Amino acid sequence: MKPLRVLRNVLVLIGSVLFAWLVLAKVLTRLAAQLGLHLPCPASLGWAIDNVLRRWHVRPILRRLHIHRGETVLELGCGPGVFTVDAAREVGREGRLIAVDLQPKMIARTEERVAEARLTNVETHVADAADLPLEDESVDRAFLVSVLHEIANPAAALDELNRVLKPGGLLSVSEDFMDPDYAFPFETVQRVEAMGFSREQFFGNFWLYTMTFCKDEGITYD
Repeated sequence: MKPLRVLRNVLVLIGSVLFAWLVLAKVLTRLAAQLGLHLPCPASLGWAIDNVLRRWHVRPILRRLHIHRGETVLELGCGPGVFTVDAAREVGREGRLIAVDLQPKMIARTEERVAEARLTNVETHVADAADLPLEDESVDRAFLVSVLHEIANPAAALDELNRVLKPGGLLSVSEDFMDPDYAFPFETVQRVEAMGFSREQFFGNFWLYTMTFCKDEGITYD
């Protein structure tokens, strides 16, 4: 029984350290946000969001998006392309997946994955969320995974999403409690609804959730 007790103690210690680190990271992130400091996950830490354990943890997200074949889908803040290949397969050859990220190294990794998967329906852009290189009302659906609340100006990004989404287009926002920039569900609702979207569906739970919003059909861009 002694080895089991030692193993248990080691696991408790590791869990305590990880929890303490997570709490500290969240506190520092909140303080930074209040000071107007928003930093995206650097490309050098791409492994933290692209590993077997995290992919297993967040795998329900893609199913919750309900992507349809033939759609034009925008993935904002694609990072190293954790969801890009699977999302591109969901839209099919007749659809288009547009992957956008602020960091060139993240886009480079995404393009490598797309090339390895031999996909031809993916378009990539290095761009700011507040200045998307897309036409007005050209996107059927957009999604962000642990991205919205680490954008420097979320309101401007949501305004851009409103611009590029078609009337009645859908916006899905996913948040993972393990991410330092995690936002509580009520915070996401307040922020997104304030920019002309109506909440349609909620999937998941406090720890990992996806909210889908619909663009107000009364909003158009000339």
